[in-house]
Amino acid sequence: MDEETVEPAPGPDPVAERVAELTDLLGRELPELRLQITRAHERAAAREQIIERLHDENQKLRAGERQLLLRPLLTDLQRLRHDILQTVARLPEEFGAEQTAKLLHSYAYSLELTLERGSIVVVTPEPGSAFDPAAQRAMGTVPATGPEQDGTVAEVITDGYLDVQTGRTTAPSAVRVHRWTPPEQSLTTPQPIL
Repeated sequence: MDEETVEPAPGPDPVAERVAELTDLLGRELPELRLQITRAHERAAAREQIIERLHDENQKLRAGERQLLLRPLLTDLQRLRHDILQTVARLPEEFGAEQTAKLLHSYAYSLELTLERGSIVVVTPEPGSAFDPAAQRAMGTVPATGPEQDGTVAEVITDGYLDVQTGRTTAPSAVRVHRWTPPEQSLTTPQPIL
């Protein structure tokens, strides 16, 4: 009699068992996972709302700070406008050019005081001083009488402005600069006398 080969009965498949375990575990844990994910989304949405609210509050604070910083300047400008209008209404008809110039200088001085309250000072370069490209803008040249004048301020067209807190020029002075051009040499060279 032939021996029949008996194959062992197939045992449980380890992969199938593991899949069944995981499926069972997911079935039990899935509601808890869903709940945790939902809570995480709710927390993220709440954080987004807080961030948006803080951003809005920050913008309002900045606007308030800006208004607070500008208030003295705006008050001075309002006062200056009022003074100008009142003065113009009371000017006599025979008001002359010299009186007008003095009046306008007084208003310019009032504006200088307003600028100083904001840490800005008026800078007027001295004619003859060295041209400074960091604080001045050249608006043209004027012939120099000698090489020592080359690169110096010839005349001031407009004043400049300096922020005293930062030491930076906020608006450069407009100036004309001396430029030295040596006289042209004669095209013919003198011949030596023998």
